[in-house]
Amino acid sequence: MEPARNGGAQAVHDRRAVRQRCCGIGRGIGPSDLWRRQVRAARHTQANIRPGQRVPPERKHPPVVGHRLPRRLILLDVPTPSSDDAFAEVKAKVDLVKVVQEHVRLTKRNKDFWGLCPFHQEDSPSFKVNPQMQSWYCFGCERSGDVFTFVELIEKTDKRGALQLLAERAGVELKKLSPEQKERSDSRRRMLAMLKLAAQFYEYVLWSTPAGEPGRRLLASRLVKEETAREFQIGYAPAGRGFAEYLRAKKRSLADAQEAGLLRRDGTDFFAERVVIPIRDERGQPLAFTARTVRQDEQRKYINSPETPAYVKGRVIFGLDLARDEIARRGHAVLMEGQFDVITAHGAGVQNAVASSGTALTDDQVRLLKRFTDELLLVFDADRAGRQAAQKAVLLAAGHQMRTRVATVEGAKDPDEFLRAAGEDAAKQWEELAAKAPSGFEFGMEEAAAGLNLSNANHVELAARKLREWIAQFPAALQEDYRERAKRWMGVSGHLLAAEPDERRNSGRPNLQKAGKNGLEARLAGKKMTVGRYLLQLLAVRPVAFDRVRTKITPDELDEEDRGIYVRMLETYERGGVFGLEKELAGYPAEEQDLIRRAWAAPPPNVDEEVAVELAERIRLDHMRGRHSGIIRELSEAERGKDSERVARLEAEARELARAIADMERRG
Repeated sequence: MEPARNGGAQAVHDRRAVRQRCCGIGRGIGPSDLWRRQVRAARHTQANIRPGQRVPPERKHPPVVGHRLPRRLILLDVPTPSSDDAFAEVKAKVDLVKVVQEHVRLTKRNKDFWGLCPFHQEDSPSFKVNPQMQSWYCFGCERSGDVFTFVELIEKTDKRGALQLLAERAGVELKKLSPEQKERSDSRRRMLAMLKLAAQFYEYVLWSTPAGEPGRRLLASRLVKEETAREFQIGYAPAGRGFAEYLRAKKRSLADAQEAGLLRRDGTDFFAERVVIPIRDERGQPLAFTARTVRQDEQRKYINSPETPAYVKGRVIFGLDLARDEIARRGHAVLMEGQFDVITAHGAGVQNAVASSGTALTDDQVRLLKRFTDELLLVFDADRAGRQAAQKAVLLAAGHQMRTRVATVEGAKDPDEFLRAAGEDAAKQWEELAAKAPSGFEFGMEEAAAGLNLSNANHVELAARKLREWIAQFPAALQEDYRERAKRWMGVSGHLLAAEPDERRNSGRPNLQKAGKNGLEARLAGKKMTVGRYLLQLLAVRPVAFDRVRTKITPDELDEEDRGIYVRMLETYERGGVFGLEKELAGYPAEEQDLIRRAWAAPPPNVDEEVAVELAERIRLDHMRGRHSGIIRELSEAERGKDSERVARLEAEARELARAIADMERRG
């Protein structure tokens, strides 16, 4: 090699000339072009090396010349693509297909894998994974990349964060973490290890020590077999400081256990005297615990781990690690509410059962389930809250293009109780229950019509309004089909289920002060339409509102012309329920029959129990104001007659009534 020339100016000139020849400077080629050239050069070099051929030193690494890294990148200490450490080592040890399969259901076609893109909504698969190139591309949104890009997008992190996540997965130790990043990574790793150790400890106590006897009795009372309990790694936390002593014996940190929500500050077990159920991720790693007391005098039956860096409850599906294979085999997941629902279900052979862990279903949980199936069978608690939760889950799943069915357990409060009561016939009864489960949309239709008589024209209108509201919550692409299905199911003309007219879109509890022409004030504008008469019309349309109205007013508080029909309608409701009025209407006076039939033919704009309550409260308030005015008049007479005893009594009544009126006005 020619020795360097003397002279600073000449040296600078020579370096510039070399850089121009190597980098193309002066020909419009910038840093990104340089990088692409280097990549192509590297590929060309690899392609022209035959197996077994000795690689000359200068061909191992193409020279990186020209542009320096900005100082801010150097300070971040991020490994560069030319380095032979973190990125290359992690990428070599991680399979892109397996990483993607944790978030997307993939189907193999020839040599590639296809699925629905996780980065935009679509109905047909346009997301392709190439296992040979370890790359992915979406033909819909046109995103593409490698395993690092995928993790960046799916986990909403940067490249450094993606590297950390994948390095943990691959077992690669990163040498260039900042102190803060290393502490977070180490803390999370210690927490997961501590949770795994705790699960093993609790399980050992339950099955292998006398201290676990209360837990074994509880499981036996719930008909949970040992085999099933061990599958779920159920354990028992003894009283006192058993776990803390165990950690000391193993020379493990109590601070780590406290951070994971396992120990209290004084070292006692957070879950003491409780059956402990691990909440594991889809790979079986314990993330948290839920625990059921064994004591009869304990008010809180269940307690749960707090949320931690390792556990966010809205992102975990209980039992998915055990159910995922059966979900794939059966083509659907059975989604329940509680952990014991799932445990009992698995013991009865329903091994595709999972749970949202007693919380309202979240978007993250639906996305997690969608990786394994497109269909959910929802089996929630039988009470009103459970039915409402099922309806919300139907809508949430529909937003992710998932099909749903809803099964209702009969004669039991939840799936756990239903399956335990079935005994040896549990599997058979479950299949019968699942077979007759309506679709999620049909379940919502049945809920909308519950308690209504669809042979009554007014009830049909009310059911139609509820169905319009139900259909409007689904994705727009489904609404027309659902309107057709609802029309056939109800046997009504399509106009009843068309989008609500403008004046009825703002349904619900009205503001009586701002109701406008379509509200209460306009309804009362007619000479004969009093508040009491409006209430009677509403009660004729929705008799169930009597349950609340009769606690708000007495018949004496109504005007004399409304009092008789109110009493008659109330007695009819008490005898015959919501259908009593139809049966007994023929026995009413002609004028009252006419009022009720007119209400059925042209219902009030808001057939709502809350409106009925507001009307009743207004009637009571008007009655109280009238009574107060009467007392004031009597008080004037008493003062003129110098009846001091009567004056004192009336003044007391007036003060008490004035306070009551003020209270009602404040509440209103």
